[in-house]
Amino acid sequence: MNVKRLIIWSIVGTGISSIAVQLVTIREFLSQFHGNEITIALVLFCWLLITGLGSLCARPIQKGSLTLFALLSLVTALFPFVQILLIRGLRDTIFIHGAAPGFYQILGYIAGTTTFYCLLVGFILPYTLKVLQSGDYPFTSGQLYITDSIGDISGGVLFSFFLVYWLKPFKAVAFSSALLILIALLLLLKTRKRLLLLPAILAVVLFFAFAMNSRFEISTLQGQYGKIMRYVESPYGRIVITREGPQHTFWESGVPFYSDADTIRSEEKTHYPLSQLREVGRVLLISGGLGESLAETLKHHPGHIDYVELDPHLTDTAAELGFIKEDPRVTIMNTDGRRYIKETEQKYDAIIIDLPDPDTFQINRFFTSEFFALSKRILSPGGILSFGLEYSPNYISRVGQKKLSTIYNTVRDHFRNVKVIPGGKAYYLCRDGALSTDIPALLRTKSVSTSYIEGFYPGNVTLERIGKIQEILDKKEFINRDFEPRVINIVFEEWFLKHGTSPKAFFLVILALALIYLVFLRKEEYVLFTTGLSTMGVEMLIIFTFQVLYGYIYLRIGAVITVFLLGILPGAMAANYQKDRGMINLVASEIILLFLLILFFVWVKFFKGELHQGYFLAYGFTFSFFCGYQFPAVTEVIGEERSPAAGCLAADLTGAALGTLLTGALLIPLFGIESAIIFLILVKISSNIVVFYRRGKRG
Repeated sequence: MNVKRLIIWSIVGTGISSIAVQLVTIREFLSQFHGNEITIALVLFCWLLITGLGSLCARPIQKGSLTLFALLSLVTALFPFVQILLIRGLRDTIFIHGAAPGFYQILGYIAGTTTFYCLLVGFILPYTLKVLQSGDYPFTSGQLYITDSIGDISGGVLFSFFLVYWLKPFKAVAFSSALLILIALLLLLKTRKRLLLLPAILAVVLFFAFAMNSRFEISTLQGQYGKIMRYVESPYGRIVITREGPQHTFWESGVPFYSDADTIRSEEKTHYPLSQLREVGRVLLISGGLGESLAETLKHHPGHIDYVELDPHLTDTAAELGFIKEDPRVTIMNTDGRRYIKETEQKYDAIIIDLPDPDTFQINRFFTSEFFALSKRILSPGGILSFGLEYSPNYISRVGQKKLSTIYNTVRDHFRNVKVIPGGKAYYLCRDGALSTDIPALLRTKSVSTSYIEGFYPGNVTLERIGKIQEILDKKEFINRDFEPRVINIVFEEWFLKHGTSPKAFFLVILALALIYLVFLRKEEYVLFTTGLSTMGVEMLIIFTFQVLYGYIYLRIGAVITVFLLGILPGAMAANYQKDRGMINLVASEIILLFLLILFFVWVKFFKGELHQGYFLAYGFTFSFFCGYQFPAVTEVIGEERSPAAGCLAADLTGAALGTLLTGALLIPLFGIESAIIFLILVKISSNIVVFYRRGKRG
């Protein structure tokens, strides 16, 4: 194979490796920082911004060295292994073990652990063009963009549909980097640099030896989790089971999900609602069915229990280890709880929600007005809905009060009686019928014995504490809705207050730097800047909307990113085939992109109905098609003789980084999806004005 073909294949190999590494990195950080979707925005922001800076670094270089290129390609392929080690190993060195870092700490940690790799990936793409041109191999910026897109798409497809289901992170990185490693070694062989080839082969052997060693991978997680009994890398999240003495703890995506020594929680979540019912027919348990929960529920002699848990790997592992006991009265269903409630025709006497606080969009969708309406539909007359929220029994802060009040007002819209019992959590009992707070008396009537409630409830849950928590509930707080996530706004505010910080200064600095950057852009590059911003803005909109409607973005994040990459390639190829029509193509694509944004706004504003997942993926493909259509058009308008590749790539990536940050970490969490779309529409209107002004001057 000649040198030109090897270099072109290295572009594809870099794309495959970098996209797979990006997706592995996102999942790593979701497991490190509790699965909050804002983490996705911060990872993509850092990734795109630093990659854009890497592209800018290649701009002043006139000639490329084949030897240096081969070495850079090899480092690009091998370094992701080191990056994962850094992400896992440095967390407990930098942060206090078990502490929840704040916004700035997470942002700094993400940037610190990914900067080297992102600079390398950003630099190597335009540098590839310099190497090709130095070797008198004709290759245009548009061809570079298309070839890179082929690699990106291949990496996205490989990870999203194969690696995520079959391989753990180290093995996934090794598999996705294999092509680039092979090309780098062949290029070194072509350069006849034998002194470099031998250490390169040694580095590759060590890379695969450690990456394919399962015991080594488990050892890299012990700093975060402790003594690991079982480690499962599920498509829905990372499952780790640890043991400390006689106590076992289940972790899901970095969050302690269940402990077999938590008798208080098991009793409170089941007996508080079920004690209200004289006879218990059918019970629906949304999550939290491990260990004693099902046993405590069975004390009420229900007709049947339907236990819904999203991840089959979790329930299978729990059953295998004996944390779920087989019982003919219990049916385990592995599906999304909200989807099940929407689609089932079954009626239930009790629905028990045992989920963490709504600090992510995935969980928030179980605490919205729309969800409570769905739950009410499947409750039998006199049926009860129950769930709990974390709170401080001795002091409830202003933000904590807002959270409790918002959820209370939201559920109160659907049930005549709502009582909040201040136990280990603030337990909400929601029913149209009567509710009593004398839980021990109700349990005695039913001859249900308990360990905690019988002895400690009267002293802990007093009438005074019940009255106090009812008094702090503010009836004027907003309603929490799917597309207006007020609780996420409150959690975001609480996040900053805990660490004594504010996001205002950070976003003002970012906007100021963006304005300075825009001053030095060509008008055509500004169009790509806004297109990159809009593309990633729409990608974040789809990720958050998908999470609201379906609730398992950890699985689908790769598919969403892949679809956006998939649309870029045919768009770029279509524009590349239409030579000498750069300005016309640019104008047409700008109008279509603006129309697509307005279409999304109309759907959110007036419909908001649940669509098939295919519609979101098709929309993402269409939007990215016209974004990809713009890159060759812009480089044609600028002129290949002015070396547009580095500047255009940097503008596209910088805009994408800003769009990710503003929509994913600011506008959607604080103001909702509708406000984010309006912002993107205004941005695209500005670029339309620039394009029409530019065309008018040329005309």
